[in-house]
Amino acid sequence: MAVFKTIRTSSLFSGSAIVVPLSFFPTLARAAFLSYFLIFLKEKFALPVDEIGLFVGGFILLSSLISLLFGAVLDKLSIKALMLTSSIIQSTVYMSLFLFNSLTLVFVLCLLLNFAYLTLETSVRMCIARLFPPQETSSVLSLKYTLTNTAYALGPLVGLWLNRQGVSPLLFCSVSALFFVLVAASPFTMPRVVEQENVEGEGVFGSLAIMAKDRNLLKFTIASVLLAGVFGQFHIYVGQYLITTHSTAQMYEIINVVFVTNALTSILLQYLIGRRVAAERFRVWIAGCILAFVVGLIGFAFSQTLYAWIFFTAIFTVGEIIIQPLEFFYITRLAPAGMKGAYYSSQNLTYLGAASTPVVCGFILAGLNPLYFLLYLMVLLLVGGLIFYVEGGKLAQ
Repeated sequence: MAVFKTIRTSSLFSGSAIVVPLSFFPTLARAAFLSYFLIFLKEKFALPVDEIGLFVGGFILLSSLISLLFGAVLDKLSIKALMLTSSIIQSTVYMSLFLFNSLTLVFVLCLLLNFAYLTLETSVRMCIARLFPPQETSSVLSLKYTLTNTAYALGPLVGLWLNRQGVSPLLFCSVSALFFVLVAASPFTMPRVVEQENVEGEGVFGSLAIMAKDRNLLKFTIASVLLAGVFGQFHIYVGQYLITTHSTAQMYEIINVVFVTNALTSILLQYLIGRRVAAERFRVWIAGCILAFVVGLIGFAFSQTLYAWIFFTAIFTVGEIIIQPLEFFYITRLAPAGMKGAYYSSQNLTYLGAASTPVVCGFILAGLNPLYFLLYLMVLLLVGGLIFYVEGGKLAQ
């Protein structure tokens, strides 16, 4: 089956497909915020590194679980209304964060912010699956991820520049997130979903029951959670490591290099590599992905110069570029007609892995040699990669 077909870029800026380029703006807001989020917590609330890990991991974990429950009814709701509401919520939360000095309230706002972002991303994936034929999906996804990583390249630069000028980046984040409401001005019609066969139960619990019995989905979820523990929030655990082992000035310098290198590598290579990721060679691609992660992690542990951080971040990013279309391919093959939203929402459980890593990192760095954290990441990587290699290969066949 042909997996790659070139698409006309202009087709993404007309009709319902405009949601793909517009998804750039909420991600730009998120990147600008995350670029100084650890410093925000440390300076405003004087949190130590282990408590920062608990804070970040906590709201990511809870928002992921909530999004799974909510995802079970996504297919029954208006995608346009969901995306617009999510965009408005994100904009409002960014504006609200700098108004409060209560750590508990900030935690609740971050929980709501992440849940709204996850809902928006799930809705965009549903649009891609419905609007484009399978042979164009790899190209569309590659363009989507290129825009996402362009946002992650520009966001930190804008956020940190505003912070140094004495202007809160949260105002910029609020405006950027609100740009997505431009979708309201475009003609927005979605193809009707092919009617699915009668299934046991309806609503949230019926959908969850069907998903719970899907053994392939369970294996996919376990593998994705483990791998997400390695790459899902790597900039956060790298930041925690740098806070522990370097001065604040050095941490700023290195984390900026990591952010920008990660984003620029994705911008340059995402479309070139991502569009060629094919189901027929699933195991070859996943093996290359795991190798890139292994080399990148070893490099992080022993990097002594900015050039070393740039090189190994670029290698690590290649693994990210490969895993993203592979996961979308996997879950799209698994999802029954009429349950795309529920199955795509299950991907948000990968944030369980992403949420757990800053927590584990905080405790390890607080009392143990950082090399133990490298060992922890290697175990996650090898176990998750093996499941993907075996089960993903079977599904591809």
